[in-house]
Amino acid sequence: MQRQSKIIPDHSDPGDEAAIHLAALRRFVSRRVADRDLVDDLVQESYARLLARADSDPVHQPQAYLFRVASNLLADLHRREMASGPIQPIDVDELPVRPEQEDATGLADLQGAFETALGELSPRCRDVFIMRRFDDLDTGTVAQRLGISHRMVQKHLNRAVTHLYIRLRGQPGEAP
Repeated sequence: MQRQSKIIPDHSDPGDEAAIHLAALRRFVSRRVADRDLVDDLVQESYARLLARADSDPVHQPQAYLFRVASNLLADLHRREMASGPIQPIDVDELPVRPEQEDATGLADLQGAFETALGELSPRCRDVFIMRRFDDLDTGTVAQRLGISHRMVQKHLNRAVTHLYIRLRGQPGEAP
């Protein structure tokens, strides 16, 4: 059931040419705005402006005038919405999963994938990687502790980094 405002006539007066166009105007506005109350407000405001103008300067094409006014009101509405920002604030407490939880889950998944990939390396390759990257030892110290050459430390490190990169590519939390 459609509401009728006091300004908009009830279409019973066949002499009122503007009233004939109100149904088309309502359809025009409702295709652009989802809120029914806002549609009614925009149609009513368009008609009110037509009536206000008709007192001082008769409108020869009321349908065109109504649609132009409604278009301008819609543009004003859009500009106001854009000025206030299209993104509405979200209450973090109402989210099913908080961002911190999602980050922690992604980090745990990445940590698990890293440990699995590290476990796939040969013991020597894994030791070289851990000593260089986590223990922050230089190549000479790693070579001396493991009894291998500097060149072999570099080869094991390259092999480990390549393997880890391939295995962890596309994991959540992975940098591009």
